[in-house]
Amino acid sequence: MSNRQARPLAWRTRMRAGYLYITPCGDTPDAICLREAAVAPGAPDNAGIVAFFWDLDAAMMHFHADLRTRLLDLNRRAYRADMVEAAAALDAIELQHHRTYLAPALAASPALADATERLHHKHQRWRRLFDWVGIGALILLFLMSLLPL
Repeated sequence: MSNRQARPLAWRTRMRAGYLYITPCGDTPDAICLREAAVAPGAPDNAGIVAFFWDLDAAMMHFHADLRTRLLDLNRRAYRADMVEAAAALDAIELQHHRTYLAPALAASPALADATERLHHKHQRWRRLFDWVGIGALILLFLMSLLPL
């Protein structure tokens, strides 16, 4: 078996499954930290939401894309956002995931459902835009192929 044939297996093993959860960040009043765990953390005392993702790195990238303008510290994964906004960003990630815990205060908040729905619509608008750009490029390519050389 050559080295070239073994390569596809190597990139498949890099995907890590695990849990992401959001906690308040130390003594900073309006900051949250995104944490990860390989095994289920249960219901941490101060966690707002815990969700299982099949690809942790992609999930962290999507979370960061929604809250990138509020980044405080990249090493601690600290963001200046309230718990509702951060929980909505984690729950609205368009990857396959399973929410395993939601804090009772967040579950009772209608703002969480509204913020999650707003982020879902934002993601759908961007996806629709890229679909239309792709369709336009295909039409342009087809029309260019009809031109005589």
